[in-house]
Amino acid sequence: MDPFSLTVGLITVFKEVYLLSRCVYDACRSARASDEEREKLRHDLRYDLLRIRSFGRYYLKNKEIFGDKGLDSHWASMLLDIFEDLRKSLNDYKKLDDPYYKQWSPYVNENMYDTPIIEFPLDETDPIPPAIIPKKISLTLSIFNRAKETTKAAGKSAKWALFDKKTLEVTVASFRQETEKLTGLLPLAQSAQFSKIDNKIDALAATILDHDAKVLGLVPHLQLMEFNEQDEDSYSDANEVKNCTVKSASFDCELSAGTVELKREGRKVPDIESVLVELKRYPPPEDGEDVGMNSPDPDTQANVRRLAGLLKISSSGSELRTLPFKYYVHEPKEERYAFIFGYPLHAQQSEPISLHDLVKSSVPEARFPLATRFQVAQMIAQSIGVFHADGWLHKSVCSRSVVFFKERSKKSLMLESPYLVDFGYSRPEEGKTFARYQQTTNSEALYLHPDRPRMTFTKLHDIYALGVVLLEIATWKVAEDHFESATKGLDLNTTTVDKEEVREKFLSIAKRSIPYHMGVAYMEAVIACLDDTYRGHTATSEFMETFQREIIEKLSAKQLLLNQ
Repeated sequence: MDPFSLTVGLITVFKEVYLLSRCVYDACRSARASDEEREKLRHDLRYDLLRIRSFGRYYLKNKEIFGDKGLDSHWASMLLDIFEDLRKSLNDYKKLDDPYYKQWSPYVNENMYDTPIIEFPLDETDPIPPAIIPKKISLTLSIFNRAKETTKAAGKSAKWALFDKKTLEVTVASFRQETEKLTGLLPLAQSAQFSKIDNKIDALAATILDHDAKVLGLVPHLQLMEFNEQDEDSYSDANEVKNCTVKSASFDCELSAGTVELKREGRKVPDIESVLVELKRYPPPEDGEDVGMNSPDPDTQANVRRLAGLLKISSSGSELRTLPFKYYVHEPKEERYAFIFGYPLHAQQSEPISLHDLVKSSVPEARFPLATRFQVAQMIAQSIGVFHADGWLHKSVCSRSVVFFKERSKKSLMLESPYLVDFGYSRPEEGKTFARYQQTTNSEALYLHPDRPRMTFTKLHDIYALGVVLLEIATWKVAEDHFESATKGLDLNTTTVDKEEVREKFLSIAKRSIPYHMGVAYMEAVIACLDDTYRGHTATSEFMETFQREIIEKLSAKQLLLNQ
């Protein structure tokens, strides 16, 4: 599709989606304003409606969609597909006799169809009032009101059947699912857009202040790009906290539950808080390097400050799937740093459980349903993809670096909320790599690309490790168990790992096992990660488009239906 047709098509379907969602929101209020559950649905719908409006203002209103400052046609086509799905989710609500919708809808008023402009206001002169969730009322009164409303509704047009609670729940859930796809795609599209801008730093600084960029969740990604442009000499210790005692349930470097005791001036008793702790030890000094006792070298200090800055920013980006970072504590006597995180919203304050431990578990409840496996795999891949789009590497991707939490109220695992942890000394792709940071066990070496540690770490090496994790999810078997099976029971702890041989074994397992478990498209995504398909391409501005199309999209459960 040519750029002009794409522009007109995207604007047309955007107008219909915005007007229909606005129409549903307003009419829902008048349908049964006293219904608490219905108002909660309106509350959820308003959140997504505001995001849709901000999309129109940020990308479509008074801006070039294409060209030097606009979107690539690939991203615009993908956005058009999402908006078309959004339109379909609301299509039944065209039956409502709403005058505002009838005036501006391109699907009702032919004068509004196929125009390259948005004719109606998208600013605060067209307010979207918040939902008002009513106070709970007595059961008797609630039953009386429902009976009275049902009697009234019986004489109304059949259009009010659209406001049956179940119908609305399905509609809002479908609408929210599509808007989540939209906000998940935008950081990747934005990265491609900013890669074409010459004066990138000024453009980033200006866009970070944009209200609509904030509503769309783009600001954390802009801040990561901006942080990526900084010289390491400018990294500060602003995220360090002193006069603090850290107690962790584990002496290992893996994330674990713990507490911090924070001493405050003028108080005899310290504040105690339950937190999550990730310990990061000093790397061993290089040969001939003179480092004082209990003192990190300058490179380590710079890396700690950089990682803290990255985690602080990424905490507010939902697509990045990182834990809420608080601060770090330097513990020179133990020759380590303690990185302190809060618990996710709704999570029980207990030990996190890694994907590795869940896969290894023999408990039936730990085994993911098929749909959840697809969802978790896609979320992990998208998180890695967005970090790469923002200019950063993870450097420690493995099934131990993906964790889950129990829900506070239900005590069951929040399987649809994986979090990425153990970033090691994550860095921008253009930053320096220090080989001594890459000390690994044989088990961890199974996730290392055969290039490592001889070559500088790149996106290709993160993607290889992602492929191993995707293989583990598909086969529900951890990498070391695959290795031991393939080597006929050799002990991984005493066997020298030939990483090229490991790759060949993993590729063979993927081709043989994944089509049966997860389908051909999922297998193709895993193979693309493992077999160096993208060598020489990961640094190009077009790569994120390729990663979205050939990895993230192929991890969708929908691919099973498409390939039948």
